[in-house]
Formats: sequence, structure tokens, C-alpha cells
Amino acid sequence: MPNHLNKKVKTALTSHKKLAQERTILANERNSLAYIRTGFGAFALGLALIKLFEEHIKYVLAGYGAALLGVIIILFGIIYYPIRKKKILSY
Repeated sequence: MPNHLNKKVKTALTSHKKLAQERTILANERNSLAYIRTGFGAFALGLALIKLFEEHIKYVLAGYGAALLGVIIILFGIIYYPIRKKKILSY
């Protein structure tokens, strides 16, 4: 293969790799935002259960559980985003 074709192939592959990396980073961002959105939904459900069913202890406990789960899911989305991004950029 002539030298100028070899350079074109390398340039094209490098460009393709960067585009694939960008798509993966954007997918990672969407995934993290989905975790955060789901966590807020669970947290809101928990608050609603606590407020609407104050006289039924099992619903109040379920509400606290849902609120706690929501906070955990939000933290998961926030904490693991930079970890996954660093891993993606290392390829």
C-alpha cells in the first residue's frame, strides 16, 4: 500500500474512533440522566406516599423506602458518570 493511502486510512480510522467515542460519551450522559430522572421519580413517589397515607404505617414506611431508594439511584447516576467517562476516554 502506498504511503499516502496508508496515512489516509490511519486518519480515517482515528476520526472514526473519535466519533465512536463521542457517541459513547453521549450515551453515557443519557444513561446517567435517566438514572437521575428515575431517582427523582422514586423520591417523589415516596414523598407522596408519606403525605397521602399518614395514617397507614405500612404506606408511610413504603414511602420512606421509595424516597431512600430514589436518593440512592440519584447518587448512583451522579457518582458513576465520571467513572464511566474516564473509562471510555481511556480506550
